[in-house]
Amino acid sequence: MAIERLDRRPVVLALCAAALAVLASLVVTPVPADRTALVLRLGLPVRAINAWRAGGDDAGLALRWPIAERVVWLDRRLMTVAIESTRVTTGDGQPLVVDSYATWRVTDPVRFYQALGDLDHSGHDHAAEQLRNILASVVREQLGHITMGDVAALQRGQGTVRIRDAFDRALAVYGAHVTGFGVSRLGLPDGAPLDAAYARMSVAADSAGQDITAQSHRNARLIRADAEARAVEIYAASFVKDPQFYDFYRAMQSYDAIFAQKGSRTTVVISPANAYLKQFHGQ
Repeated sequence: MAIERLDRRPVVLALCAAALAVLASLVVTPVPADRTALVLRLGLPVRAINAWRAGGDDAGLALRWPIAERVVWLDRRLMTVAIESTRVTTGDGQPLVVDSYATWRVTDPVRFYQALGDLDHSGHDHAAEQLRNILASVVREQLGHITMGDVAALQRGQGTVRIRDAFDRALAVYGAHVTGFGVSRLGLPDGAPLDAAYARMSVAADSAGQDITAQSHRNARLIRADAEARAVEIYAASFVKDPQFYDFYRAMQSYDAIFAQKGSRTTVVISPANAYLKQFHGQ
């Protein structure tokens, strides 16, 4: 009988160890550094373990009541939500197609879970779809205030802070914080809208070219008038300084105008006693 009792002791010890292991698995939950454990008691969130906060980390082992409490997991890392081919109408009525993305993280696990659910399995798809819908709505609203003239600046990254802040305000009610926003593609839709946009751009370019040409002609006339006025001043000053030389110079200009004509058969007869010819002999 004593031998039988001794033989049962290892079995009993093994059963106790197994029971303790099962109890430990029900009571103790290991929390990794990149996850937040949200504890639900009878289906209601009661506390968050290892929730994100600046400089904080509660990863490790956490205790919970067996059966009455269960754990759902939220990602603690910085995540990205992206939308593609979002159709937007600008403030001046022009259609655009936008691909954009935003980086965000969960800051209030309880509020996030109550609003969107967890980020595991099917809950992840639901939350991601909700976030994409919110981002698309924010992008449509914000780009609806700009004009086509602002599109180039937006492509260079200017004005994205305003959209990021608007998305952050929208996600704040869901317990999330937006850290960044960017536009990966911003263009015109294919088909008739694109052709119409090209036509408008062509008309605008032609109009701009005509304006530049007209302005250049106006500038040329002003420069020419200024030069002619300056020339008259110089001629007048030279006449006052040396009337005889001015008279000689003007005569030479008239001769040059006559002799320089191409194809002209005009014959000019000048007497050797001509006063202007005497100037070449020093007389």
